[in-house]
Amino acid sequence: MNQKKIDQEIGFFDLHDKIFAENHLDEKTKRLIALGSAVAMDCNECVAHHKDFARKAGFTDDEINEAITVAALIRFGSGLKYID
Repeated sequence: MNQKKIDQEIGFFDLHDKIFAENHLDEKTKRLIALGSAVAMDCNECVAHHKDFARKAGFTDDEINEAITVAALIRFGSGLKYID
């Protein structure tokens, strides 16, 4: 299913715009949260997409890499529950 059809059916981009609008958190902060979430979800396409948006929002590569490290730690930690 293409992006336009998805948007027509569920209004994804309207929802996106509402969520990324500045409210209690600014858009820049939300971009870093989105990147961390993409890392935690292990979605390669999403990570690349959100890294690009984080750079455009003004984050440095060092800041982006630190956010990725935090998200990777959370992802790693969630797998530890399987150890007996």
